[in-house]
Amino acid sequence: MQSRLPARGFTLVELLVSVVILSIGLLGLAGLQNVGVAASYSALQRSQASWLASEMSDLLRANLPAARAGAYNLAFAEPTGDCPAVSGSSRAQLDLSQWRNTVCTALGGSGGGSIRVSRSGDLYRVEIAIRWDDSRARGRWPGADEHWETFIYRTSL
Repeated sequence: MQSRLPARGFTLVELLVSVVILSIGLLGLAGLQNVGVAASYSALQRSQASWLASEMSDLLRANLPAARAGAYNLAFAEPTGDCPAVSGSSRAQLDLSQWRNTVCTALGGSGGGSIRVSRSGDLYRVEIAIRWDDSRARGRWPGADEHWETFIYRTSL
């Protein structure tokens, strides 16, 4: 009688199981990459908002009399999808117009800002708020119905 040799190599079932496990791992990596890109874009927008708020703070300090008189006070405007044109007859109006255009352009057409200068004794407090649509990143989080992000910068003059 002839003895059987032990089986060697992979069977088709083993190969299919290893391909399924590899596929699941690659899908997980692709999902992780997708979330990472969205978080990176959100961080970029937050950095731009921080820089834009700091820039407005410098503009306020450069034109201190107008800032203290309230010429730079600005309320949020509803986003229209188009960035506002640059115009203005005074330095404060031109600064505001250019800043609003830059905020809108830098934050994907959805950005807007508000500025409030208030007096408390001899101290002038400034609150600069920048808001933008962060649905690209927030839409991936469960239960995140609100997709607007707001960055608030406070300083004094």
